[in-house]
Amino acid sequence: MQYSAVIIAKNEAVTISKTITALWQVTQDVIVVLDDRSDDNTENIALQLGASVYKKSWEGYSANKNFGVDKAKNDWILCLDADEVLNEELIENLKNLKPNSDNIFEMNIQTYFGEYPVKYCGWFPDWNIRLFNKKVTRWNDSYVHEKLVSSTQLKHVRIPGLIRHYSFNSEAHMVEKFDYYARLRAQEWIKSGKKPPLLKIIFGPYFRFFRTYILKLGILDGKAGFTISKNEFILKAKEIKYYKSLR
Repeated sequence: MQYSAVIIAKNEAVTISKTITALWQVTQDVIVVLDDRSDDNTENIALQLGASVYKKSWEGYSANKNFGVDKAKNDWILCLDADEVLNEELIENLKNLKPNSDNIFEMNIQTYFGEYPVKYCGWFPDWNIRLFNKKVTRWNDSYVHEKLVSSTQLKHVRIPGLIRHYSFNSEAHMVEKFDYYARLRAQEWIKSGKKPPLLKIIFGPYFRFFRTYILKLGILDGKAGFTISKNEFILKAKEIKYYKSLR
């Protein structure tokens, strides 16, 4: 099976080498769509590893991913973040896969907080679509929380193995990312004309902490679980704050 890999990236010099190196084991076409505001060594690393790099202004996750898909040589698209790394089991299963065009494939993502693989908090297991056929599906026009849409019914198939997601190297990094996500969510609400319900405004942050730490057993992740739960509380509070200030 011939795959193309599409990665969107901005300032991912720390992780992109591992991401691309793993992808070369299953594809000969790696495309990096680089946010033109990126100011670290991501571009040079990707080029040195043989990837095709396209600098592009940021238009949202869906638009930038679709841009990369349009550059792909093959119909089957592996769409990964620049900090996601295929493990050996997943690589072998991808090599042996014989997909039908009416299939869409999910992979299990384990997020790392520093060197710690998060096991609870509602973060794992975390099955997400990472392989699809560009002839039958495409990313929607959402600015954040992008989804694949298709005019036909697609069968979801899970591929055994793991994607190791090196998302947060520290709490400061998490705070920075969550602040960005909160602003994007507020912008999406405003763009779509939606208003967060009163209950979400009043209780949303508190429920998110309770859900993450207690209901989703974040307490079993120890210090990391508490840190994640606390920052998810802050994330939800900032979504409301940015909605009020930006509308």
